[in-house]
Amino acid sequence: MNGTGGDNRMLGQQFVQVLNNLLSTASIHQDNNKLLIQCVDGFLEVTERLLAEDDEIALLVAVGGFYLQQEKIIFKRNAAGLVRKMLTFFEDRQLDGLKIYQNVTYASLQEITAFARILNQCGRKENPFHWLSIEMAGDRFPWIEVIDPSQTESLESFFADAVSSSTATPPPPSHQPKQADTESAATGKEESEAAREIKRRMHSLADQERRRKKSRSTQTGGPEKKRERTQKKAMRTYGYAMNSLQTLSQKLSAGRYAGIGKAVHMVQNMVDLIMDDDNVLLGLSTIRDYDDYTFTHSVNVAILSVCLGNRIGLSRSLLGRLGLSGLFHDLGKIDVPIKILNKPGRLADDELAELQKHSLNSVRRIIRLRASYDKKAEILLPPFEHHLKYDLSGYPKTPRKRPLTLLGRIVAIADVYDAVTSQRIYRSKFLSPDQALGLMLKGSGTDFDPILLKVFINMLGVYPLGTILKFDNDEMGMVTAPPDKEKGSSELWVLLLQDNGDSTYTKRYLMSLGSWDKEQGGFNRPILESCHPSELGIQPAELIF
Repeated sequence: MNGTGGDNRMLGQQFVQVLNNLLSTASIHQDNNKLLIQCVDGFLEVTERLLAEDDEIALLVAVGGFYLQQEKIIFKRNAAGLVRKMLTFFEDRQLDGLKIYQNVTYASLQEITAFARILNQCGRKENPFHWLSIEMAGDRFPWIEVIDPSQTESLESFFADAVSSSTATPPPPSHQPKQADTESAATGKEESEAAREIKRRMHSLADQERRRKKSRSTQTGGPEKKRERTQKKAMRTYGYAMNSLQTLSQKLSAGRYAGIGKAVHMVQNMVDLIMDDDNVLLGLSTIRDYDDYTFTHSVNVAILSVCLGNRIGLSRSLLGRLGLSGLFHDLGKIDVPIKILNKPGRLADDELAELQKHSLNSVRRIIRLRASYDKKAEILLPPFEHHLKYDLSGYPKTPRKRPLTLLGRIVAIADVYDAVTSQRIYRSKFLSPDQALGLMLKGSGTDFDPILLKVFINMLGVYPLGTILKFDNDEMGMVTAPPDKEKGSSELWVLLLQDNGDSTYTKRYLMSLGSWDKEQGGFNRPILESCHPSELGIQPAELIF
C-alpha cells in the first residue's frame, strides 16, 4: 500500500477520497448521472488496485484516524478537511469500519449507489448501526460488510496502546533519572513494541509494492481506458459465470443444496454491461470450449438472450430473469449420462428419449435450488420451453395450446444459434455464424418467433462477430466490433489477420468494408467465403480483447 512511488504511498488517501466522492454524489444524483457514474468507476478502480494483493479491504476508524489493512493512512496536509468530514461521517453512523470483498468487481452500478444511499440515510436514524444492519440483512450486498463496534474493541485498544506509547510524555524530572532524561532528549520519544511492529509491517508492505512487476495507473483515463476496464470486467464476468455454474452443478450432482446468489449477481453485472455496450459481451459469446461445452454454452446463451432482450426494450428486472433462465436452461443435463451426451454419431431412440428429458429435469433442478419461491418461479418456464419450438412441435410433448412465453422464445433462439456454431463430438460439421443465421431463417415461423429472429439477425449482422472472412487477394479478416468513434455505424468492420504459417495468427489492423450495398448485393470489398474460426484454430475472443 505504501510503496516508493508518490501515487502508491497515497493509495489509502485515494481510497478515502473516492469513498467520500461516491457518498456525496450518490446523495444528490440519480444513477444515470455522468458524474455519479464517474464516481463509481473511480471507486472501483482504486478498490481493484487494493484487491490485487488482498482478498478483502478493511477500512477501520480508530483513535482519531483511518487504518487500511491495519496500517495507518498517512494523509497530505491539504486533506485535513477530508479527514475531519469522513471521521464525523463514520462517528455519526456508529460505524467502526467497512470490509469490502473481491466480488465487489461484479457488483452493478445500481448496487453500489444503493449501498451509498443507505449509508447516507442511516445517519438520520435513531439507532444508525441497528437500522443499517437490518437494511443489509440477507444477500443484498454480499460484497461489503459494516464492522460491528464490538469486533473492534481489542483492535482499538491495540492502536491506542501503540499511539500512546510512541507519543507518551516523559515523567517529570523529579521522578526520572538524569540519564533517562538525557537519552530522551537525544533519541526523542520512545517507541513501544506495538508501535515498532506497525512500522515494520508498513515497511514490509512498501517492499512488496516495490517488487510489483506492473505499475498501475491512478487515472480514470479517457475512452480507451474506460473501454479497457469494461473489457476486463466483461472477461471477469464471463469467468465468474462459468465458475458459479460449475460449482452449482457439482453441488447438485453430489446431492447438496446450492444457492444462486453468485449467479444472480453475475447476471446483474452482465445486464449492466450489455445495457452500456452489448458489443463487449457479444464478443465474449464467441468463446467455444470443446471440453467445457455445457458451461460455455450456457453462459453464451445467457449473454445472447440478454442482448436480444435488451434490443427489444425489456426492463432491467426482466433482463435479469432472462439471464438466469439462459444460464440454467440446460441444468438438467447433469442428469443425462455422459456416454449419451458425448456419443459420436446418431443417438438410438432410447438414448434420444433420455436426452430429451433434460428440459423437464432443468425445471426439477431449479425447483431444488436454494432461493425464494418467487425467484425460482420467475425462471422456470424458459428452460422448460427452449426445445418446444414456436409451433409447439418440439419436446417435451405437451397438450398445451398457449404460445411460448416471450422469455422462452428468446432463449430458444439463443440456444440453437450457439449450439449449431459449436464443435461437438457427435457433429461432423458445425456452421459459421452467418451460415447458422441462414439455417435458422428457414425455421422462421415454425421453430422460431419470426419477429424475434429478425431482431436477432439484425443484432448480430449479416456477418456476426467472430466470423472469418476470406477476400479475393488471399487476405483474411475476422469480423469485429467497430471502433468507439464509429459506434452506431452500419459499416462492417474486420480485423485483418496475418497467417504465421504455424496455426497462429497475428493482428494487423482494423478495416471497414463499408455498408451493405443492396444494388450490388455486397460490401465494398468482394468476400470469397466465410468460415468458422474453429476451422483455423482461432478463438475470436482472444483477438477481440
